[in-house]
Amino acid sequence: MEVKNEMMDILQRVWTKLQGLPQANSLELGAFFVLILFVATVLFMVVLSCVHCCCCGKPKYQASRVQPVQPI
Repeated sequence: MEVKNEMMDILQRVWTKLQGLPQANSLELGAFFVLILFVATVLFMVVLSCVHCCCCGKPKYQASRVQPVQPI
């Protein structure tokens, strides 16, 4: 229950910041957009890595298996 309360508190603070965004100065707007750009970039990279890892049929970096030498 503690985690839920903390998340609700964080979301409440973010919501109040978003409501005050139209009256914010240019520095606060710039910081907000840099933060949004960072979060979007991280999410895009996670999605891209999942697509590359999970959807490629052939694994690229699989260790080669060495067979024992056959006697002559």
